[in-house]
Amino acid sequence: MLRALQVTHVTGERPRVAWSYTEDSSDLARGLRTLSRAHPLRGVSLASVLARTQYRLVSTELDELPREEWAGAVRWRLKEQVDFPVDDAIVDVLGVPQDTQNRATQSAIALLEPQSEANKLSLAVDDAGLRWTAIEVPETGLRNICALAETETQAHALIAFGNEHALLVITLGGELVMTRTIEVASAALTGSEEARGGAVGRAGLEVLRTLDTFERTHSKATLSGLSVALPGGAASMAEVLADLVYVPVKPLELGQLIDVSALAAEPDKVEALSSLESLSLLGAALRPASQARGCQQINMQDAEHPQGAAVSWGAMWGLRAAVAVLALGVLVSIAMSVGSKRLDTTATTLEAQLGPLQAVTASMPPPPDLNKLNELRKGEALQRRLSEALDNATANVSQGYSEYLMALGRQAQPNVWVTGLVVQQNGRQLTLSGRMTDPGFLPAYLSRLENEAQFKGRRFNQVEIGSVTSEMAGDQHLTTFSISTEDPAKPATPGAQARKQEAAP
Repeated sequence: MLRALQVTHVTGERPRVAWSYTEDSSDLARGLRTLSRAHPLRGVSLASVLARTQYRLVSTELDELPREEWAGAVRWRLKEQVDFPVDDAIVDVLGVPQDTQNRATQSAIALLEPQSEANKLSLAVDDAGLRWTAIEVPETGLRNICALAETETQAHALIAFGNEHALLVITLGGELVMTRTIEVASAALTGSEEARGGAVGRAGLEVLRTLDTFERTHSKATLSGLSVALPGGAASMAEVLADLVYVPVKPLELGQLIDVSALAAEPDKVEALSSLESLSLLGAALRPASQARGCQQINMQDAEHPQGAAVSWGAMWGLRAAVAVLALGVLVSIAMSVGSKRLDTTATTLEAQLGPLQAVTASMPPPPDLNKLNELRKGEALQRRLSEALDNATANVSQGYSEYLMALGRQAQPNVWVTGLVVQQNGRQLTLSGRMTDPGFLPAYLSRLENEAQFKGRRFNQVEIGSVTSEMAGDQHLTTFSISTEDPAKPATPGAQARKQEAAP
């Protein structure tokens, strides 16, 4: 299911929901393309919200470390608490307000996303010709909604029910202080009276436990109340929850916090905004207001290849590039086939000439004088030259270009485009040229090429960097590069050695 909505922000006014969209699609890229046709998305800041299964949230504590070192410390501290590799996982950390606690250590909420999930989101949005501005999680989205209901000096709690579970968050000063997932779905609140009673009872017990934990941990803060976002037909459940907890409980009045008048003609869409899934999206769309307030923000994107710096070529450009590479491979194969036939002919001719010469030199008697010796030496030198020519002619036929092209295809990167490949001296010398969105991507790309047998152990000692403006990328400035390997048959001069060290990734 693809859900989307757009929120506009005007200084001094409530955030306004411009439109809401829902499509029953299991393919994110296809859903984004359909959404783009219904609502223009070019130039719009796009924020995505991860599903519950796409990340892990862990409460932890940190030593006195600078803010920029939190993610690194958390990555290795929590590697045994998640079921995926943390080496390349996306990690972000939210610090919990310290002035409400008596602890000496820094409490924090760590968020970890497997690299595989980040790649899926990146490929989907790129395939649709778009890009993410930020990737949030439901907890931070719901935090931005809860912050709107806060009083100036007190914390506030908000619980929302979704299709699979409920989520409770507590905020103070716009920051996320505590969160709890409650295994009660919205469908349980609209079923039979017995089912509703059991569901509300379980939810109330979890809420009560969370509020007790909050009071013990954050003894210097007070809680103003609990807002409840309930699905249609379950509004009376707020009264039941009020009897189970000791803080004021009231239904979430979303219309008082956000302008939803644009959806007035579609009451079902207004009602759907109260679900956990819609509130998480709505809260993610409130990211600019939260950021302007000075609150901590997360972005579960790959920091080494952020979407904001990438050119969104889309599936069509990818297909065109693949066709171009395939055409290049066909042309190279034809040229190599013609060249091979010519070399075979040359080799046969040289062998025919070499045979009689070897027979003549073998049957010659010992030189009676110096002139005979000189003639033999000349014959030997000629034989050696012919033999070397034959060896070179035969060797040049054996090596093709297809393996290099296949290796480049396996290591293709969305931010680096190869535009030229020259293979010389039977593969001993390579020249690779292309373009990239940022020169910082080149070392990582060369490092990935090391995994291929055709490039393993290669060292590029000649590097030329330039710049070009691409009309296909919206007049964006791209960096061009041309790199060459050193011919191992030639000894490297001191200057060449120095250039080789500078160019090595």
